[in-house]
Amino acid sequence: MSRASARTAPCPETLNRLLAAIAAQDQAAFATLYDLTKRKLFGIALTVLRRRDLAEDVLQEAYIRIWRSAARFDPARGTALTWMATIVRNLAIDVKRAPAAIADDDAVLQVIPFNGRNPLDEVEASDDVRRLRRAIETLDPIKRKLVVAAYIQGQSREQLAARFGAPVNTIKTWLRRAVIDMRAALHAEGGDARADATSVAAEHRA
Repeated sequence: MSRASARTAPCPETLNRLLAAIAAQDQAAFATLYDLTKRKLFGIALTVLRRRDLAEDVLQEAYIRIWRSAARFDPARGTALTWMATIVRNLAIDVKRAPAAIADDDAVLQVIPFNGRNPLDEVEASDDVRRLRRAIETLDPIKRKLVVAAYIQGQSREQLAARFGAPVNTIKTWLRRAVIDMRAALHAEGGDARADATSVAAEHRA
């Protein structure tokens, strides 16, 4: 069997063991599961949606649900891959029926409400706002949703942990990485000191 085939058809026993470890919140096991199954699951989402951007967003949401629901998997009722594929397929069908639902957080980016509720209020000039918004838009879907929820909608780390089904410390790590990515995007575009200071403030808050 080729390596590509092995990636698309991982050993059922291996997936069972990984899901059992994920149920105990083993992040290393989760990363391994992601690497072994992402191609197959992405293909399912793409087949349903026919759009890479929506398929990528569904895939991220599916893995959040897998992390949160791993303890519910019962190998006596079917294979791990079938269980995960069902999660992806159901999410993709939901998005296909109501495509606007997955764009709720993205819509916020069009009218970022800079005010005293979040650390982004340091950005005052319209050019800075546009640069910051573009930096947020460069993030992958999960990071973008986290940044919008944390720094624009003002959700706490505990609220984000409940929403995304991940430990608070993991949420903090994801946010910190998102801020680093935003800062890199701002530098690449030649953002000014105020915009960069905003990302630094966000990183400290994370």
